[in-house]
Amino acid sequence: MRDSTFGRVLPAEHNIITHFYLTVVRILRSARFYQKRNERYASLVQSLVGPSVSARQTVVDLGCGPGGITALLHGSDRIVGVDSDRYYLSHFTVPNVPRIQARAEDLPMKARSVDVVLAISLVEHIANQRAFFVELARVLKVGGYLVLQFPELRFPIEPHTKWPLLHIWKPTIQARILAATGYGDLNMSTSLPKIRRSAEAAGFRLDKLIPLWHFRLARIARLPMGYFVAFKRENA
Repeated sequence: MRDSTFGRVLPAEHNIITHFYLTVVRILRSARFYQKRNERYASLVQSLVGPSVSARQTVVDLGCGPGGITALLHGSDRIVGVDSDRYYLSHFTVPNVPRIQARAEDLPMKARSVDVVLAISLVEHIANQRAFFVELARVLKVGGYLVLQFPELRFPIEPHTKWPLLHIWKPTIQARILAATGYGDLNMSTSLPKIRRSAEAAGFRLDKLIPLWHFRLARIARLPMGYFVAFKRENA
């Protein structure tokens, strides 16, 4: 069974964890939280690398899903959506955008052929993050940009599963919660310092970092719920 909001595969028989997750998602969806979030993310992409998202630049929306962010990016007629899940590509919201089914760690693209790579809510689902950054360094032109968005998995309410303090639970309990909410692929070791180390080791330089606060209380408490990061591809 697929989650109607994100297309995640949920257990056939819902337990209390699954019901809790779906209830919170329905509340957020009714408040247009996800639509507003996508609009903000698209705006942040434009502010970070807007001049590069032009008709003359090749832009890859990696882990594009059904195209929620892709549809909001204007200015490039050379944007390509890439996702490993055929379900998302077949339910794409922008039918005229080219789509490719591929894994982020093994892209069917020539070396130094891409100007901008966007990876929104993707890196935390990658098991081998070092290989991920090495592959992106291969396909990006020197001076090209990689824009990442990823959540803070140590936030008091884990952003994917909506579960309180997920990072402090035992791995066996974490695995049950992740499976019940369709996020069995979530890499719980993902963190801002680890992302920076892996990116820099692959030849990227941090250009801009923007903390994300989706709710006022998180901003007041100065607890980022995630990050937008722009990396620039350095000389080999």
